[in-house]
Amino acid sequence: MAGLAFLLFLIILAALGPYFTKSPTSVDFDEKNMPPPGFGIEQSMYDSQTGNFISTELRGTWAHPLGTDGMGRDMLAMLISGARVSLLVGLIATGIAIIIGAIIGTTSAYLGGRMDDLLMRATDIFMTFPFLLLLILIVYLFGSSLTLIILAIGLTGWTGTARLVRSETLSLRTRDFVIASKALGASDLRIIFHHLLPNTLGSIIVLATLSIPGAILAEAALSFIGLGDPQVASWGNILNAGQGSLQTAWWVAVEPGIMLFLTVLSFNFLGDGLRDAFDPKGE
Repeated sequence: MAGLAFLLFLIILAALGPYFTKSPTSVDFDEKNMPPPGFGIEQSMYDSQTGNFISTELRGTWAHPLGTDGMGRDMLAMLISGARVSLLVGLIATGIAIIIGAIIGTTSAYLGGRMDDLLMRATDIFMTFPFLLLLILIVYLFGSSLTLIILAIGLTGWTGTARLVRSETLSLRTRDFVIASKALGASDLRIIFHHLLPNTLGSIIVLATLSIPGAILAEAALSFIGLGDPQVASWGNILNAGQGSLQTAWWVAVEPGIMLFLTVLSFNFLGDGLRDAFDPKGE
């Protein structure tokens, strides 16, 4: 429930936050590297009259509740933008992967024979490629737009779903309701989409909630190493920008790191809770 509460808060923040904050791309060098309220940092300024450096303490203000980065951009606005990007990537990419994997897994188990061998061997071959390295190769070859990253994650992350759904369908295809549907003349497509897939929905939902963090972390990893979309303020891009200023502006890297940690942890908690809820042995 704590994970669900945080995710609901994150969704509301991502949906309504931009209406109450500054633009995440608004630059103001006069307010660069301002700490959050309650914190202060020392800055050295050169005094042309005396020829000496004067140390002053810069205190955070509530005009920037989470501080600013090295370009004077508001960290709260950037984190909200990053939340929108992460949720977009996690939900859409996972949705694509779940749809592909569920169709392949169900079709493979239901048809069996050579079709099962062909689809599962293709899945095995696909699983041998390192997921992150495959993403890096795709982004390097075709560009780093956010749309391409979402498609790349979705089109490469379906193998686990295919395996799980296939194992579920192997036990379902011999049930009486499937045999009765065949006897009544139902087509293979109708049996797959109207009888088998709906009965694996519980496992698919649990797997989806556990797969979303992987998609979010994949996008953050690409952005952190400089292969993300430079036109969006994602948490990975903010981390990449803040890694060089940990000594002087620690909050630029720490705040998106905390958001990533809490988001991934919340999805994992939600997935564990749903798995217990859908498990009849836990009753």
